Amino acid sequence: MASGDLTPAQQAELHRLLLHAEEQSGLTFSVYIGAWSDGRMGAEELLARLPDPDRSVLVAVDPDRRALEIVTGRLARIPLDDHACGLAVLSMTSSFVADDLMGGLRDGLGILADHGRRMRVYHVDQV
Repeated sequence: MASGDLTPAQQAELHRLLLHAEEQSGLTFSVYIGAWSDGRMGAEELLARLPDPDRSVLVAVDPDRRALEIVTGRLARIPLDDHACGLAVLSMTSSFVADDLMGGLRDGLGILADHGRRMRVYHVDQV
C-alpha cells in the first residue's frame, strides 16, 4: 500500500497522530509508507532529507516487503533509545500482521511520543 492508497479519512487520522506525537514530545515525526531501497541505510537517507533531521523521527513502512524501520535524528535519539523504538516496533508489527496499518501506526506513534516526552526544565521552561 503506497501512501497514496490511504483514504482521505486515514490521511486525516495520520496527520492528527503526527501532530499529537509532536505536541507531546517536542520532536518532529514523519511517516513514510511505500518502497525504499537499501534497508536501514535507505531509511536513514530519507531521514536526512527532512527539514530538521536532528530532531526528527521517521517511521518507514513498506507493507509489500513487510519492512519497518524507525530512524531517529541526533537529538531525537536521546529520549528515544533502542528500547523505546523496539517497543514501538513490536506494537506496530503485531497490528500489521493483522492487516491493520493505521492501528499499528497509532499504537507505535503513541509509544514513541510517550517515550520521547519532553522533560520540563523549570529554570528554563518557567514563564
